[in-house]
Amino acid sequence: MYKVYGFTQDQKTLDFMIVMDSSGLCSDCYGPDRWCKECNAKRFQQDFPNWTSGNEFINKFIQESQLNAQQGKVLEWIPYDRLLRIQYLDKGGFSTIYQAVWFPGNIIEWSSYEKSWECSCTVVALKSLNESSNLNEEFLNEV
Repeated sequence: MYKVYGFTQDQKTLDFMIVMDSSGLCSDCYGPDRWCKECNAKRFQQDFPNWTSGNEFINKFIQESQLNAQQGKVLEWIPYDRLLRIQYLDKGGFSTIYQAVWFPGNIIEWSSYEKSWECSCTVVALKSLNESSNLNEEFLNEV
């Protein structure tokens, strides 16, 4: 949502105009939402060829999620080398838990100035699923 400051009138056309904060607008289509689902879906889709998990089901799951992403709720493929300071925490019956720093971190919003995603470095938990190298669609439906 955007903040409205007031109104003015174009002196040539005599059209009335709303004066509002432009930081709440999409930087590409100038729609009324800074997190523009349509523009961001295009950006994600253009990036699909640039990454792969190596698993068709995971790739499709992430891609479908990104096409419907909401601000602060973006599912991503995170290359393992982007996880720093990995520390063992605990082991259970089906998994092992670690903690790590994810750099550059989760997507916050699109920077029209930088023409790239703004991210936030984040401390994350990693859950290593035992014998899970061949995940399938049935498993992902449970996630």
